This record gives sequence, structure tokens and C-alpha cells, in this order.
Amino acid sequence: MRVQRALAAGAVLVVAGLAMTACQDDVSGSAGTGGGQAASAPSGAKAPAGTGGGSSAGGAGAKAPAGGGAGAGRAAVASCATDNLIPDVSVGNATPPEADMRSVTVSFVNKGGTCTLYGFAGVNLVTSEGATDVPRGFQQPGTVTLAKGQGSTFTIWYRTNPDGHPGAKVTTMTITPPGETHSVKMNWPGEEFATGADAGGTDTLYLEPVGKNG
Repeated sequence: MRVQRALAAGAVLVVAGLAMTACQDDVSGSAGTGGGQAASAPSGAKAPAGTGGGSSAGGAGAKAPAGGGAGAGRAAVASCATDNLIPDVSVGNATPPEADMRSVTVSFVNKGGTCTLYGFAGVNLVTSEGATDVPRGFQQPGTVTLAKGQGSTFTIWYRTNPDGHPGAKVTTMTITPPGETHSVKMNWPGEEFATGADAGGTDTLYLEPVGKNG
């Protein structure tokens, strides 16, 4: 009987030990699986494009789409280049500010793409009395936008010489469009203009800013 009880007790212990071992295997397997998921999820997970952490990085260095933003549709228009302007000159027919003043009109026709002119042209006159730069008048300039084929003009005002007095005869006129450094030489179609004591004041010779035809 004692032997049978001992064998029975031993069998119970063996069964209990096997059960405990099985439980430990289940627990350790679950912990391993769960720990693996917890460790791998942050490194393997990706936020949807354009969301989450990616948006904060993009916010610091974000760029507006090409052509978008506040300047959309308002790209800067380049200044008109001398090579794209067809110059012409004629005797002006505007009403003179004073009876003894005359005018010469200079025009530019744009043969290139859309461009702008702003301000005063540079005009140098070589005369029988020496060279002179035509000073600017007091009229305020504005921006002139020229599409291909459109033109602009400006006027040179000068005081003629009184009868019987020698005047300055213009031999060469050099014109530089506003904002440009390249010049063109043209003939002076006007009369001789007063110099020295016959000039009659500081408004003897001056030019107006460029303006759009029409």
C-alpha cells in the first residue's frame, strides 16, 4: 500500500510539474510575441503621406507651388532692351509751353516680347557749340508696359534763337532708352536752339519722361 501511495504521489507530482512547465511556456511565448510587436511597431509604422511628423518638417521648409502664392500671375516684366526698340524721330507738333519753343518727338516701337519703360531717356546733343546732355523736366514719370508692336514717345523741348543771333546747330543726337546702357545715334530734325545769353532761362532745353502712345 505504501508503495502504491508513493507511486501515486509521484505521478501527481510529475503531472503537476508538466502542467507548470506548459503554463510557463505559454506565458513566455505570449510575452515574447507581445514584446516583439511593441518594439517593432514604432520603427516600422509610417504616417500617411503629408501628415503627422512629415507636416512639421515640411512646414519649416515648405515652398509654394511654382507660380503660386501672392505673386501668382504677376511675374516681373523685364525692362525694354535697346536692341528690341525701333527708334524714330520727328518734329513735334504738341502745343508749346511758350511761343518761341519748339519740340522734337522721339518714339520707340517694341519688336520683342512684352517689356516696360520707366523714367527719362538719356539724350546727348553734339552741336556746333559743343556737346550737351538734355536735362530732365519736372513731369513725373510712370511705368509704360509695351506688348510687341506697341510704341512709346517722349518730347524734347527747346527754345529757338531770336532772329539775327547765332544758334547751336545739332550735328548728332545720341539716345539711351530708360534703364539701358546701349545707345542709338539719330539725326536731329529740329531747328537750331538758343545758347548762352539767348537761352532765355533754365527752361531753354529739357525733355519729358517716356509715355505710351495713344
